[in-house]
Amino acid sequence: MKHFLIITAAVLGLAGTAWSAAPLTLQQQMEASRKALEETCKPNCRHPSYEPSQEQWNAFLARDRAEGEIKLRKMGMAPDVASKAIWAAQNKPGSACTQYVHQLLSDYDSGADRGGYDEDLVISIEHSGTCERKNLD
Repeated sequence: MKHFLIITAAVLGLAGTAWSAAPLTLQQQMEASRKALEETCKPNCRHPSYEPSQEQWNAFLARDRAEGEIKLRKMGMAPDVASKAIWAAQNKPGSACTQYVHQLLSDYDSGADRGGYDEDLVISIEHSGTCERKNLD
């Protein structure tokens, strides 16, 4: 009888271990990550998981839009096309216009001299209507 009780206790103990290893839900994973981040950060930080307000996010997008438009205009793009291109980059991420805009801005930020490629791309975007809203998919 003693062996039976010992085996039963062992089986129940293992069952408890298996139960505790069940996968966590997404909410549990997020909470565990937040707690781990807070523990890692202590005592030197005040806001370990900062989330901007909608107003701050809108301000960031407006600034990003303005800076991108200025860069495109410095590359020779017409003001109205630059405005449409930046709108597309923020609102139509899968469009060809967005891909071209990101390429141009990346070249601008890195200072890459691509031997007239960027200038030709700017002209192509302007003449093809790639960034017109009706052509964005």
